[in-house]
Amino acid sequence: MLCRLLLSFLLLKLVCSNALISLDLGSEFMKIGIVKPGVPIDIVLNTETKRKTPMTVYIKGDERLFGDSAVTRGEKSPKNAYSNLLDILGKTVDNPVVQEYKERFPYHTIEADPVRNTVVFRHDESTFYSVEELLAMQIEFAVQLATKHGEAPVKKAIICVPPFFHQREREAMLNVAEIAGVQVMQLMTTTSAIALQYAVFRNIKMTEKPMIVLFATVGSQFTTAAVVSYSQVKDKVTKEQVPTVQVMGVGYDRGLGSYEMDIRLREHLADKFTEKYPKLPDIRKNGRAMKKLQKEARKVKTVLSANQDTYAQVESLHQDKDFRVKVTREEMENLFADLFPRFQAPFVDAINSAGISKPEIEQVVLFGGGTRIPKIQEQILKATDQKELHKYINTDEAAAMGSAFMAASSSSVFRTKQIKLRDANQFPFFVSFNKLVLNEEGAVTEEKLVNKELYYRNNGIPQKKAMTYTKFTDDFHFNVSYGNLEHLSERQASEFATLPLMMVNVKGVKDVFNQHHDKTSKGIKAHIMVDDSGLIGVESVEAIFETIVANKTETGWMESVSNFFTGNSDDEGEKKEEKKEEAKEGEKKEEEKKEEKKADGEKAAEEKKEEIKKDAKNETEAKNEAAPEKPVIVKEVLKVETVHFGIPRVSDTSVSKEKLAALKKIDDDKRATEQARNNLESFVINMKDTLEADDTYKAASTPEEMEKMKEALSAETDWLEEDSWGETYVVFNARLAKIEDYCDPVLNRVKEMKARPAAIAELKNTFNMTVQFLAKIANTTEELRYHTATELENLEKLLNTTRDWLDKTAKEQEGLAKNVDPVLKLEAMQTKNKALERELYYLVRKPIPQWYKDKLNKMMEALKNSTVKAEEAKKSESTEEGKKDEEKTDDAKTEEKGEGTKEGEKSDKEGKEAKEEKSAEEKVETKEEKSAEGEKPEETPVETPKEEKTEDKPKEETKEEKPLQVDDKANSEKETKEEL
Repeated sequence: MLCRLLLSFLLLKLVCSNALISLDLGSEFMKIGIVKPGVPIDIVLNTETKRKTPMTVYIKGDERLFGDSAVTRGEKSPKNAYSNLLDILGKTVDNPVVQEYKERFPYHTIEADPVRNTVVFRHDESTFYSVEELLAMQIEFAVQLATKHGEAPVKKAIICVPPFFHQREREAMLNVAEIAGVQVMQLMTTTSAIALQYAVFRNIKMTEKPMIVLFATVGSQFTTAAVVSYSQVKDKVTKEQVPTVQVMGVGYDRGLGSYEMDIRLREHLADKFTEKYPKLPDIRKNGRAMKKLQKEARKVKTVLSANQDTYAQVESLHQDKDFRVKVTREEMENLFADLFPRFQAPFVDAINSAGISKPEIEQVVLFGGGTRIPKIQEQILKATDQKELHKYINTDEAAAMGSAFMAASSSSVFRTKQIKLRDANQFPFFVSFNKLVLNEEGAVTEEKLVNKELYYRNNGIPQKKAMTYTKFTDDFHFNVSYGNLEHLSERQASEFATLPLMMVNVKGVKDVFNQHHDKTSKGIKAHIMVDDSGLIGVESVEAIFETIVANKTETGWMESVSNFFTGNSDDEGEKKEEKKEEAKEGEKKEEEKKEEKKADGEKAAEEKKEEIKKDAKNETEAKNEAAPEKPVIVKEVLKVETVHFGIPRVSDTSVSKEKLAALKKIDDDKRATEQARNNLESFVINMKDTLEADDTYKAASTPEEMEKMKEALSAETDWLEEDSWGETYVVFNARLAKIEDYCDPVLNRVKEMKARPAAIAELKNTFNMTVQFLAKIANTTEELRYHTATELENLEKLLNTTRDWLDKTAKEQEGLAKNVDPVLKLEAMQTKNKALERELYYLVRKPIPQWYKDKLNKMMEALKNSTVKAEEAKKSESTEEGKKDEEKTDDAKTEEKGEGTKEGEKSDKEGKEAKEEKSAEEKVETKEEKSAEGEKPEETPVETPKEEKTEDKPKEETKEEKPLQVDDKANSEKETKEEL
């Protein structure tokens, strides 16, 4: 049991130590969110401590770079830098988006995959990289950054995708994650992630009345608009009101984004350069120069978003010519004049698909870098009829933060706010099949094609629906495809390679029907689900039959008879009657009772049997007439084979994984080599400086050792500068170990020399603690000791031997030169100190035995009793003194009265004195009587003289000091033990 608990704890600790990440993968940048137990949701910083990382990978030879380093190196060699890969994921080479990509990046060689017809980059004559492999490299890099940032391993992630991603693009993204070795928790749409972040971090107060917000996103390659409602919705299971974020409608234009503006502005700058240098070769044929111009165009666009004009300038742009030109905002807006009206369409489409009017929108919230352009903001205001736009969220990080919250809420490790998210399906799904037309005899006369819309546009997901087929008694198939796409533009519709998605073959139908021929068929039900990643699939197909089960009336009668003979009948009336009859029979004579009881018992048994049979028969007939026979449903799961249309799925990613593993090994070896080289260089440089500047090292080394070290360090410096290039980390580590062997004797002497005083002081401190402990034990009476004599002797013996060893070795060390290896070594002192501490702490922490506790309790009780007696004695003394003071006061009052009063009081006083004398005589007689009987006479406090009380006072104090001394001794020993 203990092993199981320990294993459970270790597994829980392992699970809790893992971090979850979210990846907002854009066309140009990626943002990484992270959540870890005990740490709030955060954005991962890259190697340049930036919060967003360029989606670029640079590969040349054995060198592979990511992020800003890849972008910088890609400006010099654009052919080896791959970016904007998300746009061509899951598309064939003849897709319009891919054709556009070729035009924008002419320096890449794109070919078709021989099996899937998807995009493949020819890197060199023998190396090819698919889009999935290049994106997987960047996800690997993201996981590496997150692992370093969160100091925890990362295995699971939520990946954000645009809402318009179709099935093949989503499936391709799952392949990317699989190649990268990341388990995808969910493919979450960017719009949903932004809406969730808005609800969580803005602390939206939701009521039953929906609050409608429109989110405007203008990214690098696309523009999207999402209408979202925030409200309290009653949960069907718990019947409680749950805060719900519901995506109501989405509109998009995947070819409209800020990147198109960068391209146009880049072309404008290229024209300006050609005008300035008309005789130079065409700058557009120089990929490196165009890459520089595109970077400058992005910078100019950002500046003009807040200013009226700026200058674009690039040093040594083309043919060693510098370039500088003024660009105004008006000039830039003229370049985009035909693009601005297009920005209204996605927002109008989102509002119409949500089925709301523009006045119902309470807020329009901006997201994405493109929304910073004033002209685009004007178009959004026109499309939504709003007076102002809200910038409540971080336009770069909102999606990453929202999806990170979803990752935390989806995991059982974290406890988060209860917010339910319902995304919207963007493209309708149809199910088509050949319906069988039967004649009166049940024979098939014809097949009629039927198309049924199973999931419509803006259908909430995740959701599962079912299709029931009632005419099929043999194997059949049905198709799942996209439905009516008339709401899309011609360009958007052309991005779908094939409308049919899959063909589902249902097998084994005939065998199942033959097996259940005696039952009534209720059809074949296919369960089709769209999961939270937006992927549609067939969950199961089952044949359903109905049968009637006969009522078990005979069994019920048998049970009644059995209950009668076993005494288990539930008829309480019969039991009472039997008891009454037995009571009556008990009143008769014993002889008559025996005979009559036997006869009556047999007769009663026969009568009871007949009555039970009749009652059971009547009850069964009544039940059969009142309640119909209950039908029973029987389900049989059928075999399903799915054939996917369009781009074939990647069934085996092992080749891609091996390719990435080889590249990762090269990167790891390269990092190890750089680290080993840095370690060697640092040691050599630091050692040379130390030998020159620190006299301690000179004193700790002989002239021969110093000469050898300097020669070795100089030789190593020459090798690093001239011959070290191209060597591996193995060589660098070996050379570092060799140079350390030369220097280790001197380094160890210096180390021992510097650490020796502190080690000696620590050991002597342990000596003092041990001596104090033994002294306190020695000063304690034997009755109060609970340490054995053997334990104390062993401790004292270890103390003496260790102290003698230190004294002897320290004297030897004092006689040695500094450049000789020490005899009093740090390791030996630490070992002996630990041994003595271990023995001392064992005795200090030894559990107190029960007899010792009992003895202390008795001493404390005795002290308490003596204190109580002393207090009672003092109390009685103070009471008697008070009485005498009162008598004196009364006498003084009497003297102040008149003469007549004095005479009366005098006579009263004489009578009182006589009375007191009489009582005194009676007391003396009582004492004498008690003495005669052998009892001790009681002392009379009133008769005790005042002087005697004063003399007895110090005696009482002396009596109180003795038990206090004993108790203090016990307490002091207890306190000493607790301190140790």
